[in-house]
Amino acid sequence: MGRMVRRATPLVVALLAFMASPHAAVAAEPVPQPAGPTDIEIPYLGTATIEPAAPWRIAECDGPRAASPLVTACEGQRIDLAAPAYDPDAGVTVVPVQLTNDAVSMTVQYRVRLSPPDAPAVRPSEAARPVASGSLLRVPISDLGLDCVVCTSGGTLDAIGVEPAAAGSVWATPTHLVFRAAAEYTGAAEVRFRYADDFGSSSAVGTIAASVYRAGAAPLIALDVFVPLGDDGSATVDIATLVTSIAGDDVVLVGCGAAMHGRVTCGMEAQYLGSAGIVDQFGFQVAAGGEQASGSVTLVPQGSGLPDAGPVPAAPSGADEPVPTLFTPPPPVEHDDAASDGIFSPLVSTLDRVGAR
Repeated sequence: MGRMVRRATPLVVALLAFMASPHAAVAAEPVPQPAGPTDIEIPYLGTATIEPAAPWRIAECDGPRAASPLVTACEGQRIDLAAPAYDPDAGVTVVPVQLTNDAVSMTVQYRVRLSPPDAPAVRPSEAARPVASGSLLRVPISDLGLDCVVCTSGGTLDAIGVEPAAAGSVWATPTHLVFRAAAEYTGAAEVRFRYADDFGSSSAVGTIAASVYRAGAAPLIALDVFVPLGDDGSATVDIATLVTSIAGDDVVLVGCGAAMHGRVTCGMEAQYLGSAGIVDQFGFQVAAGGEQASGSVTLVPQGSGLPDAGPVPAAPSGADEPVPTLFTPPPPVEHDDAASDGIFSPLVSTLDRVGAR
């Protein structure tokens, strides 16, 4: 929903503007940050007003109306502005407004710019994700805690790097953020990333905490797979078929992550219900015999042209640049910063019980 911003013009600023340039034409200029009462910023898809301070009033409306289609209404005490769409290349539009106090008349130039939408936000869990030395930690995009105002084209995921650098390497794919732990490294690592919207506005850098441990002799393997959605937007996933315990130990399902759009009922036979036309995703975590693994399910609409079965690729694209994703992150909602660390909290507890950390 659009927002409204009101700005008034003090007499001193109006006089300075009058002396500097009494007759301004409409022009496009580089976009600066608003700096004073004559700088007007229209919120994304919102409205703003020009309201001169008393005793000044708007002497005529033909000039402002002709200056820009952003002017939607004009009367003696105010001019209404609205931006039904956002153009990142719009620059600044100068709207000349003739003011009078019945004794003196002057033309004040208002500089109008469009405010971009809020940049995407990332809120990954703060809990450390276990990963064996020399192996891959594939973090599904659904676990990055994304929200985005304008990501109708899917947005782009950018792998920033790993701290410390000796811990391994990271890259982005259309479905995952992938961390390869170095074969000789053990200890804590931070995997950094950011997400950009359709206009190229990037989120703050997000951090995935990883805990790299020495791999055992009998690894536990979990897959990342594509699964087709039914006509009603539902899917049933047998988690047991996606996990292999080399040692033959019983596999414990630790938990499932939330999907971006639909609802997941977690279990070894997980149930998903969402929209038949939207690509979605959720992760899951398992443990067995002192080992742990995470996998994911990427849910694909029928007829979308995307793979609807089989493993999800984890290999890098070969280009060291942001990667377009398959998903449309949800719009922003209010978040509780005191929320728990999510499904990795019970996983860490399980590892403590079996002595794997």
